[in-house]
Formats: sequence, structure tokens, C-alpha cells
Amino acid sequence: MHKTLVSDFDNTLYVNDNQIMQNIDKIKNFMDNGNIFIIATGRSYIDISKMIVKHNIPFNYLICNDGGTIFDNKGKLLYKKDIPIDIAYQIKDLIIKNNLYDVTYFDSGYDYTKDIDTEVNAIIIRTLNLSCPDKILKFITNNFQSIHGYISDNWINITEKSVTKSNGIKYLQNKLHLDNIYTIGDTINDIDMIKKYDGACMNNSTNDLKNICNNYFNSVAEYIDYICKEGK
Repeated sequence: MHKTLVSDFDNTLYVNDNQIMQNIDKIKNFMDNGNIFIIATGRSYIDISKMIVKHNIPFNYLICNDGGTIFDNKGKLLYKKDIPIDIAYQIKDLIIKNNLYDVTYFDSGYDYTKDIDTEVNAIIIRTLNLSCPDKILKFITNNFQSIHGYISDNWINITEKSVTKSNGIKYLQNKLHLDNIYTIGDTINDIDMIKKYDGACMNNSTNDLKNICNNYFNSVAEYIDYICKEGK
């Protein structure tokens, strides 16, 4: 029975240049056997595409912006859930009015810009006061009920409220009739997909993720060996 593997990118699929090559070899064999490989990342489409091209990473589908957009391996947009444009403008005004930001980027669904165009799929903010990004995130989300966010490396990441990696997986699961779904990640934005799909985490994972995991692996390649051997 065919399997589907969904992997986070940073510090999971890609940890360093040596490990990515080992992962790629396993992914190729995994896909050659009729299985599906999906990358799920918080990065924008253009950003992750540069890494995919650089390392020649094979994949079937790409979940970007933590589930805000989904693409096939030809670059065709399959799904997009934006932040309402009026809300995006209000968030921008709130950030400026309260002097909350150092750098703010708005993602149209393909790449980041420093200004709002006609569509906003995600917002990322680096705060001036790096000691309290959690308070700033709470301040923003309390003012706007249609969005949510999380903090990674002192960046505040904001998307439409229903956007999660697990909902991105669910969209592909329903569209493609996928089963035997496995997931692996390393940090806070991977928690929902790992909980919903009984996934695994990297040994280098954050504690909040390790607390909900039963299986730990050193690499995606190691996890592929495990799921191909064990099955479901």
C-alpha cells in the first residue's frame, strides 16, 4: 500500500548540505516506489523554490506559508487562503501606529514584499523589542479575530485563522484520496500536523514538539526507512 510523507523543511528536511543529500537519495527511492512526498514549510513559494532548485529536491506537492498556499511540482497553484485585505491593511496600520516593527513583510502567496499589493497570504514581522515578541503577537491577534500566528526565531508569523499545515495536508488528502499519511517536523508550526497525523519529530526538535511526540529521528532519511519497514 502506497504511503504519503509530509516533511517540514528547515531543520528537518534541510539541516545541512551533507544530510540533505542523504535525504534526497531516500526520497527518490520512496517516490520511485509510487509513494507521495510533500514539503510543508513556513517559507514563501519563491523562497522554498530557490532551495529546491539549489539542491535538486524531488517532491510531489508543496505546502507553503504553513498551509496558506499549496502547489504541485510544476508550480501550479492548487489552493490559497489569504488574510482579508482590509484586515491586512489594519494590521499594517496597527504595527506602524504602535511602533511595533523593525521589518515587516507581506506575502502575496508567491513571495515577500515590504508593501501590500492586492493580496496578502501571510505577514511576517521582526520586532524592535526582541525580548517580548509574544506580547506583541498577543496584542495583534487580540485585535483581529480572523488571523492567528506564532513566533519563530523572534519573527512573528501571521496567517488567516484556518491556515495550518494540517489543514493543508487535509486539502491534499481529500483531493488526492491519500491514505497512510506520515509527518515529521521540528518546531511549533509542525505541532498540529504531527498531532493530527500521528507524526514524528526530529531529535533536534523544540521541547514543545517533543512533548507530543512518541518517535524521534535524526533525519528524514532515517524516518523513511522506519515507515517503509513498519507500515501502518
